Amino acid sequence: MFREHPEWFIKDKYGKPYNTGHNWGGFYSLDIYNEGAREYIKHVFDTVLNDWGYDLVKLDFLYGACVLPIHNKTRGEIMCDAMDLLRECCKDKLILGCGVPLMPAFGKVDYCRIGSDVELSWKNTRHKIRDDVSTPHTICNTIFRRHLNGRAWMNDPDVFLLRDYNMKMSFQQRKLVAKINSTFGSLLFISDDVSTYNQEQKDALKATFAQKDIKIISAEFVEKDVMKAVFEEDGKSITLKFNVRNGEYVL
Repeated sequence: MFREHPEWFIKDKYGKPYNTGHNWGGFYSLDIYNEGAREYIKHVFDTVLNDWGYDLVKLDFLYGACVLPIHNKTRGEIMCDAMDLLRECCKDKLILGCGVPLMPAFGKVDYCRIGSDVELSWKNTRHKIRDDVSTPHTICNTIFRRHLNGRAWMNDPDVFLLRDYNMKMSFQQRKLVAKINSTFGSLLFISDDVSTYNQEQKDALKATFAQKDIKIISAEFVEKDVMKAVFEEDGKSITLKFNVRNGEYVL
């Protein structure tokens, strides 16, 4: 598509294709104001939603639309226009927005990723952006962006993982991520092969997916790196206190 329709893509002030991201060695993004690109986008969604019959689409790396100010528009204006286009394409079908600046997505998506990707370890990294791949970062994002849940959309806190293979987190740390996701978020994802689970892992999976009536009372740092969350679960008061830097429970 890039070879056949180079005019469809975002270009810099010199007319050269602009690299809008670093994944996969770099990538280009469609210019949503180009009529050919817009028609192509509409065709793709018409195929996926109407011909193939899907009811929900997960749309990732949406920030690519607004990395560069173009057509005398601010990046904020571009992202808002892009989200309007996506909602127009999807009509009443469900959208899970991901990799998107949050405010332009308000009211435009049904579900939204509200933080960074979870890591396979509980590695604490300093001096990086808060939406970088990091388990401590995604934990804090999930907790401190909880106010968006049920207001702007339903929160997607990223996946939880209970498997033993290809993991560098202890089982206690994995269960803590699952507990925080199910308590503070609304959308739960897991990509494990659950047929490999032992009984303890099966029990943890069932507990995470169980329907619960949750009421958050408070969640805040009470000491350096120590988070304390108080909430009601099916009428029972629960206090969760843990160290964000290492994922260990604090008595």
